[in-house]
Amino acid sequence: MSPFEIGIITGMIWAFALVVWTLTEITSGEPSAWLMLIAYIYEGFSFTPRGILKGAAWAFADGFISGYVISFIAQWFLG
Repeated sequence: MSPFEIGIITGMIWAFALVVWTLTEITSGEPSAWLMLIAYIYEGFSFTPRGILKGAAWAFADGFISGYVISFIAQWFLG
C-alpha cells in the first residue's frame, strides 16, 4: 500500500473512533478529561452535532497526516 492509502485509512479510523468515543461519553454522562483535551486541541470540536463533525474533520486530517508520514518514513527505511 502506498503512504497515501495508509493515510486515508488511518484518517478514517481516527475520525470514526473520535465520533463513537464522543457519542459514548455524551450518553454516559460527563466527558472524560482525555476527550476534553482533544476538544481543546481541535478547534471547533464541541459536544454538539456540528462540533462533532468539525472534530471528525480534524481527526481525519490528523490521522491522514500521521499515517502518511509514518508509512512514508517506514517505507523509506525498509526500502
